[in-house]
Formats: sequence, structure tokens, C-alpha cells
Amino acid sequence: MEGSFGRQPGNDFNVSPLWVVDPVALQGVDVPPREWLWAGWLPMHATTAFYGDGGTGKSLLAMQFMTAVATGLPFLGCEVRQCRALGVFCEDDRDELHRRQARINAQMGIDFADLMNLGWITRVGEENLLMTFTSDGRGEPTPFFHQIVAEAKKMGAQLIMIDTAADTFGGNENIRAQVRQFISMLNRLALEIDGAVLLLAHPSQTGRAAGTGDGGSTAWSNSVRSRWYLRRDDEEKGSGVNPNLRTLSRMKANYASTGEKLTLEYDDGAFTGDANPQGFDDAGAPLDRLDQADRAFLAGLEDLIAKGTDCNIHKGQANYAPKAIRELTFPGQSFDVDELEAAMKRLLRGGDIRSVKEGPPSRQRSRLIIEEPNLPTL
Repeated sequence: MEGSFGRQPGNDFNVSPLWVVDPVALQGVDVPPREWLWAGWLPMHATTAFYGDGGTGKSLLAMQFMTAVATGLPFLGCEVRQCRALGVFCEDDRDELHRRQARINAQMGIDFADLMNLGWITRVGEENLLMTFTSDGRGEPTPFFHQIVAEAKKMGAQLIMIDTAADTFGGNENIRAQVRQFISMLNRLALEIDGAVLLLAHPSQTGRAAGTGDGGSTAWSNSVRSRWYLRRDDEEKGSGVNPNLRTLSRMKANYASTGEKLTLEYDDGAFTGDANPQGFDDAGAPLDRLDQADRAFLAGLEDLIAKGTDCNIHKGQANYAPKAIRELTFPGQSFDVDELEAAMKRLLRGGDIRSVKEGPPSRQRSRLIIEEPNLPTL
């Protein structure tokens, strides 16, 4: 293992051997399947970045994910790969982790005795850099990093969660070469443990304003294979929305589609949500997310019409249909405004709904109507 992560204290810089692959030799060899810890969200043998502002609950959600992985229980309704997990916490002490885990256990119906595959390293008040940089810009793993590697291999951990990048990255977040060296080191760690690394980070002001949730140099997003973003629901919906709601977005995925968003709710010290909703059509076939969004829009519009609320297609006006449906407790809450807006456009094109104008020419107003009143149930 020594020499796998660059310069060791007192040693010269180690040069990795070259591995030249001859594609011809792959003729007739079965293509290896993609491996995941969480299908579509967290690939094996790579680093995934998880962004979120302080106080949104990303550390808590990461602990829930680690718990699901360690116990083999579903995470947000999804199957995850069961393995041992090691968390590196730079901002939370043992007592805080104890309190959080107790609430997670209560929600998942487990006890502390069930967590034999889970481990924590608490580092509040410690020096937590994992990589520092020489005057010529060369990154060097620290002794603390090598301690983590040794502990992970000792316990057989295949998931390492690091909280946070700000505590462990010893370079300038805006220098691409330094960022890439840091992520490359974490990727090598993922390979070394035959597992994955989940790196928690805070978004920049620009990332928050743009809704992308990233921070620093673009090298952070470009270097990881998957990137999540957790934000409060009222960041884009306004202060009238339930303050316990969060949106978890898959902002980047090299091996899956991007843009998937999950609605979570903070409830009694833990998050609830369903990343695997059981949507089926009348014949019993599973619906994709677009179909589900269309049906949610129709059901929500029908509910609003029944309540005497006229909705329209004009963004920025009162009772803009996608926003009004999104604010319903059911069924629009599973989809964000953008998804419901896209559903509205599909339904308008398909003739399922229509915008009609009413009133005298000087005071005309428009409202949406449903062309087919007999709607399939969700």
C-alpha cells in the first residue's frame, strides 16, 4: 500500500507504473457490468460530491445513507449495496453523532447493536487536511490521510464519507490543478478499497444563485463522477412553503441521466422520502418519471378546479399552474416547478388540457381546462 498515494514522508516522489491496455486482447471478453452503491447516484470506484449549505441536513442525510449501506436496508425506498461504511466527521463530535444516529435508528426500526458494519472518526478541533501542496503545486497526502486508508482497510470499509471538503483540502479551491490532484487521490482511495468515496462540500454564492449548487473551480464538478445537491425547498419556492422540505438533485452523473430530483421532508430528526415511487398505468405497467409528472399535473389541476381555483399558463402571474400544483400537499409535491412546467407543455401539445380566454376584450383572463374529465388515478 505504501507508495500508492504519492510522496511518503522522507521518501522521494513515487512514480506510478504504466498500465498499457491492448484493446485487441478484449476480443471475446465479457463486458463488465457497471457497479453501484446506489444505482444512478453513487458509482463504485469513484468519488461522488455531495453539496449543501450548512444547516440543510447533508451530514444527517449522509449518515442515513451510511446506515442503509451498513445494514442493507433501503435508502429513500431504493435498494443499496450492503457493505461496511466509515465516516470522517470534521465538524461533529461523538455526542452529536450519537443523537443523530438515535433518531435515524428510530425511523429505520433498528438498534445500535445492528450497526456492526458502521464506523465513525470524529475530528472536531483536530488538524484535518488530507492533502497539502508544495511551493511548486504538487499535492502530498498527509499522515491523517494514510491513517484513514489504513483504518478503512482494517475494517473492510467500501464506503468512506468525508465531511467536509473545506476541512480536508489544503489547497486553493479555485486552482484547477490542485483540485484535480485532490479528487484524483480520493478516486485512487476508492479503487484501493474496492468501493466509493462520498465527499461533502458547501456550495459557493455563485453556485447557490445559479441553482447548480457547486463551488470553487469547475474542476470540482468535472473531476467527480457524480454530484448531488441538497437545498431547502423554499430557496426557489418562496417562504410560504413547508420549511422542513428539501430537494435532493442529481446535478451530474457520468453513468446515468442528470436532473433527477427527490423531495425529502425532515421529520422528527431524520429525512423521509421516496426515490422509487410505485407509479403504474391502468394496465399495471410501470410509469417513467415523465408519465408520473403528467398525471400529477392533471390530478393537481383537477383538484384546483374542483376547489374553484382558476390556473393559467402565464409564468409570474398569480395561480401559475405549475407553481399552484407544486404547492399542493398531493400529488404535485413529488415534482418541482420545472418538471410540472414541462408536463404542462406536453399536455397542451397533446390536447389533454387547453387554455381558454374568458370575459370582455378589455378584461380578458385565461384559465386552464381539462379536455378529458375522466382521469386515470395515480
